[in-house]
Amino acid sequence: MRLMVRAATADELQQVYEIAVANPSAPQWTLAQFAEILSPGESAVTRELLVAMGDTAVLGFAVVSAVTIVYPVEAELESIAVAPEWHRQGVGRALMQEVLRWAESAGAAELRLEVRVSNTGAQKLYEESGFHSNGMRPRYYANPVEDAVCMIRGTSVTKV
Repeated sequence: MRLMVRAATADELQQVYEIAVANPSAPQWTLAQFAEILSPGESAVTRELLVAMGDTAVLGFAVVSAVTIVYPVEAELESIAVAPEWHRQGVGRALMQEVLRWAESAGAAELRLEVRVSNTGAQKLYEESGFHSNGMRPRYYANPVEDAVCMIRGTSVTKV
């Protein structure tokens, strides 16, 4: 199977939404919220919805954003999820590499994210991708209420 990561199209939004729903630790956005990313208005925040494509289907997605009116540019990984049947097969790692490229091209020197304390699989992926913990956000998540681990890393893609 060939794996390619690229910007999403409107035709792929339903698959992205279904992957998000299948991953309870991912933000549970509506289909309309995903669609908003593809048709941005005037904003100080640039956002991208990336998809990891297999031969015929979306295997995972990531949402990354950058606030470009501040210096240094601030980038954040808002969401990343992989279809359950594709976990631990390199899809998340491929998405992370493209997220880092995107953030670097947006001018960000660092990329930040929050992750549920209980999501140790994601934390391991982030640590293997060069992220380190730089704090906690108590009771950050709802449904269920849970703390968030804050993580950060430089955007240089040579570090992945």
